[in-house]
Amino acid sequence: MKGFAPGISIARKAERPFPAKKILWCSQEGGQNRFPTPDEAWDRKYSGNPVPLLEFGDAVADAQERVWIVDEYLLMPDSGNPAERIDKILAWLPLWLAASDIRLLTKQHREVDEADLNRFQQQAQAISNHAVRREKECRIEVRTHLTKNCNFIHDRFAIIDDELWHFGGTAGGFQASVSAVSRGWRAVDHGAISFFEKIWDTGERK
Repeated sequence: MKGFAPGISIARKAERPFPAKKILWCSQEGGQNRFPTPDEAWDRKYSGNPVPLLEFGDAVADAQERVWIVDEYLLMPDSGNPAERIDKILAWLPLWLAASDIRLLTKQHREVDEADLNRFQQQAQAISNHAVRREKECRIEVRTHLTKNCNFIHDRFAIIDDELWHFGGTAGGFQASVSAVSRGWRAVDHGAISFFEKIWDTGERK
């Protein structure tokens, strides 16, 4: 915890109603609540720049406690530079982010180097420095053992505070093909938090 001068209180985190369950479809408009038309699907498929799900990005930016993501291809786009994908992920984590526990569990890609990963640490430091009355230092951790020791996971998912998100494609909605996203599930009710904690701490087997 940071040190604070006497008399300075820590800002209370916002209490928000739990989101309703819904299914969203990724689209070039940033998401929609219906299937895309075939024309819309083709436009996205060959756009060269699939638009991520705006609702997910907003939820990450509004997180109060944690953002945990599991996706082996989170940092690696189908085509293009991984740095551009990382730019988009970092845009979900603004300087005013309240959440302090950010964990990204993925797999190692030779195209993603140490300098790319260091950008997450730089953003965490910038977030921590931005708020004078921040309760905890922001930590953004990236671990890449997902397919080394946890190669039994197919789907991608995220936990934002207490809400479970499930992705048919890339976490965050980067998938170019038709894919759906489900949100509004209580993570603890489905064992998602304990599952994540176990695979996060598994590490690499010898």
